[in-house]
Amino acid sequence: MRRHFLGILILTWTLWLRSSALAAPTIGSTVPANFASGVSPSAAVVFTFSEAMDPNPAVTFATFRDFSAPLTPLPISAAWNAANTILTCTPSPAFPASANIVWAVEGQNPGGDFLDGTTDGFFMTGTGTGGGTGSGTNALTTFSVGKVHYYAQTAAAAPMLDPTTPYFFSAGTTLSSNRTATNVVLTLPTAAVANLTKNPLHAEMYYLTGFETSLSNYDATYPAGNYSFLVRAVSSNQTVVVNLPTTNSLAQPNAPHLTNYPAAQAVDASQAFVLGWDAFAGGTASDYIAVDIAGGAGSVYGSTNVGSPGALTGTARTFTIPAGTLAPNSNYDTTISFFRFVGATNANYATLAYRATYTTFSLITTGGAVTGPLVLTNANWAPGAFSFDVLCTNGQTVTIEYTNVLSAGAWPKLLTTNSPGPRVHIVSPQAGSAPSLFYRARNGP
Repeated sequence: MRRHFLGILILTWTLWLRSSALAAPTIGSTVPANFASGVSPSAAVVFTFSEAMDPNPAVTFATFRDFSAPLTPLPISAAWNAANTILTCTPSPAFPASANIVWAVEGQNPGGDFLDGTTDGFFMTGTGTGGGTGSGTNALTTFSVGKVHYYAQTAAAAPMLDPTTPYFFSAGTTLSSNRTATNVVLTLPTAAVANLTKNPLHAEMYYLTGFETSLSNYDATYPAGNYSFLVRAVSSNQTVVVNLPTTNSLAQPNAPHLTNYPAAQAVDASQAFVLGWDAFAGGTASDYIAVDIAGGAGSVYGSTNVGSPGALTGTARTFTIPAGTLAPNSNYDTTISFFRFVGATNANYATLAYRATYTTFSLITTGGAVTGPLVLTNANWAPGAFSFDVLCTNGQTVTIEYTNVLSAGAWPKLLTTNSPGPRVHIVSPQAGSAPSLFYRARNGP
């Protein structure tokens, strides 16, 4: 199908260099306050900004995570006041009780100035029955180690490794509620020794994380073998070994590959939609698959947690999103994750070792088609990024593409967004490493 592109912006850096003396927006206050404890798990979290913000959920948003499960965003619903200065985030369902909730906010004002100052923090939920201390209600002490590979899928073809954070390692100890520790030390199979970090709001949690961009460095730093946890306490010490098997016995899962990617770029939000993926290589009922659909304000829908009724096992091939779950004309960062794990439990503690592979992709919903002319204007260069505005129609789906060689014929997608008004502000970090780029905008995903 021939596409008609309604706007082309040609950039030469020397023509657009200019500076801005405008103060960046900040978060003036949060409710609950940073480091608060005993917060109701169902209470809304309110952010008040120093000035009006861009309310587009793809531009300004807050994310929330349970510190004990940092890879999965917690679902919320988000709402702005009329002046776009107050963002209210209501957990849906309620946050976990007796949990350390970590929040982070990203965004910019309508002029494109990025949020500055303190943009993340913590608070602790109560028991859900009138408060809590955050000391936990764990019957057993748990010890875990895991390795995760991150991929991204941007077309119907196979996903590609995430170029920025492809490899992630995690180790953790969560003490049972009747014990304390002075510190927890981890000895890796390489004989390297690391002190685990104590969660400042959850005294029973200790953790170690690491990212690598080189697979050889990653596997050399965090190899298969015995990870020895030493829990030091005033009365006595405890040593527990968690064995991370070799890939011959606990294989790294293959990258999930969405089989209906084109359909996922134009989902009718009023109808049920079925995500499908290739078979999990060697997947069994003992393995686990997770699906998480996140909007700008956090997780909005996903599969059931492992161990719960309805959880997806390693043999699953589809996941159904019910009709009306997603908003029309919206973008959702979606993740399909494959997990393999081994564990053991005795009367005193439990151990877990796992390998997981994540694939992220954009899921885009449609609604009543909104079209109209596109005009690219207000080009601006700032160190490390180039920005411009697209004049369009409220609710219009706009795709921005770019290239550095017009004759090449290939225009990679920068982003697809739905306009919250008559203007969309675009920021292109790709410009920071290119002497010149060409941009164009078109209707639709």
